[in-house]
Amino acid sequence: MTFFKNKKNILCAAVGIILTVAVCTAAFSRSERPPVSETKFLLDTVCTITLYEWSDDENAIMDGAFDLCGRYDKLLSTTASDSDIYRMNHSHGKTVTVSEETAELIGRAVHYCSLSGGEFDITIYPVKALWDFSGDSPTLPNEDKLSKAVKMVDYRKIKVNGADITVPDGVGIDLGAIAKGFIADRIADYLRSNHVVSAIIDLGGNVYAIGSKPDGGSWRVGIRQPFGSQEADVAEVKNASVVTSGIYQRYFELEGKIYHHILRSSDGMPCDTGLYSVTVISKNSEQCDALSTICMLLGYENSIPILDRFNDIKAVFITSDNRIIHYG
Repeated sequence: MTFFKNKKNILCAAVGIILTVAVCTAAFSRSERPPVSETKFLLDTVCTITLYEWSDDENAIMDGAFDLCGRYDKLLSTTASDSDIYRMNHSHGKTVTVSEETAELIGRAVHYCSLSGGEFDITIYPVKALWDFSGDSPTLPNEDKLSKAVKMVDYRKIKVNGADITVPDGVGIDLGAIAKGFIADRIADYLRSNHVVSAIIDLGGNVYAIGSKPDGGSWRVGIRQPFGSQEADVAEVKNASVVTSGIYQRYFELEGKIYHHILRSSDGMPCDTGLYSVTVISKNSEQCDALSTICMLLGYENSIPILDRFNDIKAVFITSDNRIIHYG
């Protein structure tokens, strides 16, 4: 593996476009048929799946993959009234029975919260709901409301007993920093089980490369320069995921200061750790998703002991003075 760059806001789809342009010519030249690609808007972003080498019916494969993506979208949504997450967040403290997959994901997410010392916290939802990074006239949250919301943020308040989850009244779960990675892993498993040996999954910038290019070479995924359109680095991967978290993905500027969507659990404000972005590369996309956000919240020095706990992890840190630091 080497390295690359991407972004998750309005440029989130561009990562997949760059990657596809870089590999499709080589894939077509060695394959009996051209790649097949399909794009849909799911998970509140642009999702693209591209098949390069497969043996079964491509239409059935694509339908199954996007059906799977749609099912998890509904299961883990904070806004769909029949989702597991919505039901927990609106349970008024009552125990809710959720799907086994949701319960297991919450359990793993809680582990990442603990690993980060609470800097990464999936109960950030009450705080997150006060911020609007997409409005035409953005403003800062009301200080009193933000202060009250911060007091509700504490992952340790979640009680997990098998598939029975208890979330105290006023506490809200948001799995946005881990869900796309989880879903990418599930889609990758599905594609492999349907005899797909070469493919790209791009869930709004969360990239999973299955196998290698048809010519046997590595997939090249470009990491963008923060706040720019040029590549800062390149990741060369096979059977691996590449996920970037960055302050330039969703943000607004007010009175010369940038306010972005990666929020501290301590005060509900955007983190400021001297980093523009962190890209994590491993064979587990869920791991990449969670760790990239954790690293953004902790900063470079405090992230290293956490990354050292994992095997076969690589990371690219881009600092606020545009230095590139490689880990692994």
